[in-house]
Amino acid sequence: MSQAMDTVRSSSKRGLALAPVAALLLSVAALLLGNGLLGTLLIVRAGQEGFSSGAISAMMSFYFTGFTIGALVLPRIIVSVGHVRTFAGFAAIASMAALVHVAFVEPIAWMSLRLLTGFAYAGMILAAESWLNAHALPSTRGQLLSIFGVVSMGSWAIGQALLNIAPPADVTLFLIVSMLISAAVVPITLLPSHPPPQVVQERVAFRDLILASPLAAAGAFLAGLAIGGFWGMGPNFAQKIGLDVEGISAFMAAVLGGTFALQWPIGWLSDRVSRNLVIAGAALASAAAAIGVALAVEAPLPLLLAAGALFGGFGIPIYSLCLAVANDDLPAGRLLGTARGLLLLNGIGTAAGPLIGGTAMAIVGPRGLFLYAAALLTILAVLAIASRQARRPSQGKATRSPSTPMITASLDTMICAQKQTRGSRH
Repeated sequence: MSQAMDTVRSSSKRGLALAPVAALLLSVAALLLGNGLLGTLLIVRAGQEGFSSGAISAMMSFYFTGFTIGALVLPRIIVSVGHVRTFAGFAAIASMAALVHVAFVEPIAWMSLRLLTGFAYAGMILAAESWLNAHALPSTRGQLLSIFGVVSMGSWAIGQALLNIAPPADVTLFLIVSMLISAAVVPITLLPSHPPPQVVQERVAFRDLILASPLAAAGAFLAGLAIGGFWGMGPNFAQKIGLDVEGISAFMAAVLGGTFALQWPIGWLSDRVSRNLVIAGAALASAAAAIGVALAVEAPLPLLLAAGALFGGFGIPIYSLCLAVANDDLPAGRLLGTARGLLLLNGIGTAAGPLIGGTAMAIVGPRGLFLYAAALLTILAVLAIASRQARRPSQGKATRSPSTPMITASLDTMICAQKQTRGSRH
């Protein structure tokens, strides 16, 4: 965690105040500790219960489908009831859903619960990130969101280690997940609600986004397909190549640890050289690492973990790079529509990724998951190299935003636009 501390110290020296959002970051850490544990736990338990690969992949796809739906429709809820009540209400739903998994151990029930859980997590993340943005100045928003991303990735990685506390077949781990989600409510309820100021934002038609920034649109979708396959089927891959529970948690933590280490440097680099080249380089490096994972299925565990760390470290930040490219291509006033359009593309890809990845595993074997990801990332690298270089705006924008399926970008402006729209109707 020393890198995270260095990032926090250096950011504070540049005028970034963390004290007003410390409790919020603590809530997010507890929330994602629980979600990180639950996602891996369900896949391992499903494998032990004899669920088919198709059922497991569909189960994971339902989570991302629920998250995508929630991210698109829930800003109205936040506008109506406020950030704190939204977070607390959906935390209660997610906490209850975690326990219901124990009562109904069968594929259809778990698919429904994953859809509900994804929807609930979208509500909590929408509330948390827009609340965070309300505390940020324009000059520090990118830094603050990057720290948010580091906390998120660190918590998600640590959550994998909790898998070793008790056997997956026991109820203990489900109780721990429920406790962590419930605990996330405690710090955030101690903070006053500070909604962002109203900002007028233009909507961006889906077609206009693709025409204005084809690389960003293609990149968001392809990254969702490639990385979504890992999010949904990564633990099942580790299980099928013979890793025990400790090995599965180590593999997942390695991938997330790589993201934790490389997310900030990649964002920093993209602000200083062509973003197209950074996307191409990250995609190629992640594709090479994915092939390394596929080849290392029978190699010593440290080799597999190293390849997994590079796959996540270069691959997971690609979505935020695509968002930055789109923001370069489109006027600043269209940030809301840009974020929503890219979120939808990435969400569709992420929801489909586990299904296609699971099919690749059924055809080729476990390594098919990462060969499939490598092929998509290579296509993205070719598109990035062939694309024109985006023009940089005269004033720098905050671009080093977090890039995970749990985090969305520019949600504060989304909520403000909802308020503006609602106000204009009265």
